[in-house]
Formats: sequence, structure tokens, C-alpha cells
Amino acid sequence: MAAIELTEETREQAERIGSADIVVGIAGPVAADELRARAEAVFGLLGPSFTSLHIVFAWPTPGGETPVTSLSADQPTALTFFPFSFPVQATGELWAGVSAQQRAVLGLAAQLNARACIVLGPDLAALHPHPLQLFAYAVLERQCGLVMPLYSIGKYDGLANNGILSPLSRALYGKRIRCPLAFDFAASGAMCVRLARLEPHQNNHGGDSLLWPVTVTATQSPQSTVGQVHLDVRHQVTSGSMDLSAVLAQVVGSLFQEMESCAAHWQRVRGSQPAPVWGAAPGHAPDGEPPDTRPMLESFLLGFRNLDEVWRLVLPPNTLLELRRLTKLAPEEFRMADELWASIVCDFALAWRLRTLSRTHVLGALTPLYLGWVASWIREASNLSHAEAEQRLEQLARAWEEKKPYLLSRWRWPDRFNP
Repeated sequence: MAAIELTEETREQAERIGSADIVVGIAGPVAADELRARAEAVFGLLGPSFTSLHIVFAWPTPGGETPVTSLSADQPTALTFFPFSFPVQATGELWAGVSAQQRAVLGLAAQLNARACIVLGPDLAALHPHPLQLFAYAVLERQCGLVMPLYSIGKYDGLANNGILSPLSRALYGKRIRCPLAFDFAASGAMCVRLARLEPHQNNHGGDSLLWPVTVTATQSPQSTVGQVHLDVRHQVTSGSMDLSAVLAQVVGSLFQEMESCAAHWQRVRGSQPAPVWGAAPGHAPDGEPPDTRPMLESFLLGFRNLDEVWRLVLPPNTLLELRRLTKLAPEEFRMADELWASIVCDFALAWRLRTLSRTHVLGALTPLYLGWVASWIREASNLSHAEAEQRLEQLARAWEEKKPYLLSRWRWPDRFNP
């Protein structure tokens, strides 16, 4: 599929609206009446910096309706509610539909020449004054091209992000962004144009890859500032009928695709730089009892027994020896070193690129290893405070950066390191 194209009807309606200061776009279907009521209540609580702004609230629908403008006597902010046409085909994949609709919202913001676009998840968890104020401040006042969220999550949450997506993205592109794949983010008008014109890559199943705003910014607009804002938001994520292996294959496979497409850029990046952060970090609720790691370790051990031939095609002998050593440990002694885990993912990225075997099998064979890392992390984090766990994640991310020379060597000269 080509880059997102708005329907002719939507373009005509956008031309009648003219322009907007801020587009607040919902990346998914919502109940129109509920959205309007909540939006009017929220914007009635916003501070003076929003006075006299024209704000367009947009969300995709199977058949667009006529935009409606609301302007009350006690609130000079003009709100236009714009349900726009966007024929989305259901994919059954957790992130594919969200990413497509995020692109549609960004495309509409570009069509309206908006100064800023704030993209929110379809559950409206971030539709509150404080997140909107932070996003708008970072883009309009601090001139950020892209603003990503710093979600308030527990030690045992978001582990695919903390264990793969965030540290790998940081090592590749040099941006210390905690949540590179997010439901909520904001972009400047210029960045909206770049993101909307993005040509999605085709993944292994023929569908489009996910939207990675940080990757686009790092590769196409390296001078743009990428910032982060603290959000006290918890999204209710449902994967439908997808199991862990399918979800992991979708998000990691998409990141591997971006990695292959942007190799000329990330091979020149050395180290990483912190991103500016705005907003106060919210307090954290107690994490509760750690999840039971026994099923995870059982999956890891089963993978070692059943996937030995596959792993031998992907991993070098020293890594296989380390994995064999881990299988002999008692559950309470099990710990996967940061360096080992980072090198495993690097080797799988290379196998995905070289099609050592089918990409579906490559990504499926990663799942038991991921569960082994998760079990290791949970056991270690159970003895750490939240602040100590945050420091531990920073240590993990640095280990991935230190593995980048290994990744570069294997990427450039795979035959030299053929196991």
C-alpha cells in the first residue's frame, strides 16, 4: 500500500475548514458524542496559552460526516470536530490498524497546515488537559519536531519495549527515547508532512510496517529536536486473538524492517544523546507480586530442546554454549546477562535480513529466548525499588550500545562470522 492518501471528500472538507493551529487526532474509531463532550470539557480547563487557537479534533470513520465547529461565549477557543473518511481494512494485527490511522491523522494535519498535531490512542486515556498542555508546549514553545511519551508503567510492564524496542532503537539511531512505538505522540507541522509522506515498507506477510516516528526523525530530519513528556496514562491494550509470538513477530519484525531500510544511516551513528524531558514524573503505585516465571522458563527450556537446529543456523557457537549453561541452572539462579541478550537479538536481526530461513520461523524462534530474558528480568527486578529498576534499564540500554560494533561487523561481513 502506498503512503496514506486522504479521500477526495476529506480533502474538500479540509479546504472548507482552511487551517488549524493544532490538530488533535484520534488513531481509531470513537463514539462521536462522547468524544465531543469530553473534548469540550477538557478544553474548557486549558490555560491561557490556548486562548484564541483554532483546534481541530479529528478521527477516522468509515464514512465521513460534515465537520462541526463549536465556540462558546466563555471559552474563546474554537473547536472543530472533524470525522473524516478513511477506509481501513481490518488486519487482525494489534498495531497495524493503529499505525495506519496515525498516518491518516498526520496527513490531515499536513492538509490543514497545522502548527502541531497531537495524536492520541483510540481509548482516549490521554484526553486530559495536562498531556495536551505538555505536548503543545514542547512543540509550539520549545520547537520540538517530535515529542514522545514517557509512560508511567510498573517494573513488570512493557517488557517487549524495555527489553528490545527501546534499547535497540537507541543503539541504532542514537536517540534515548523510552517508548519508540507509542499510542500518543506529537509532531510539528513540518514533521507531519514527512511522516504523512512516508512510504510504508511491506512486511513479510504483505502488509505495511508500523510507524516509527523516531526512526523517521533520526534519518530524515536529524537536526530536529526529539523530546519526551511524562504522561500518567495507562492504555488498555488488547491483542485480540494474537498470542505473544504473533505480537512479538509483528513489532520486532517491523523494527527489523526499519533497521534494514535505514542501514546506511544507523551504521554511521555512534553513541547516543539524551532527549529533553518535560513534566513531572508521576508517582508509581506498588507493583504487587511479580508474575510467575516458571511457565516462561519452561518455554525457554522447551525451545532449547525443540529449536536447537534453528538456533544453530542463527546463533554463533559461543552463544549456544551460554544458552546451554543457562538450561542447567536452578530456576532461582537463572539470569541472562545483558550482553548475551543484546547479542542474541542482533544475531536474529541479521538472520532476518539474510533470510537464513523463513522470516516467520526466525521471529517465532525468538519467542522462547525472549521469555527467558523476561524471566531473568522479573527475578532481578523483584528485589529492586522502582528507582533502582529504572537505573537497571539504563544499564541494559548501555549494554546494547556497547554491542553495536558486534552488530556492525556481522551486518557488513556476515560470512566472516558464519557459525
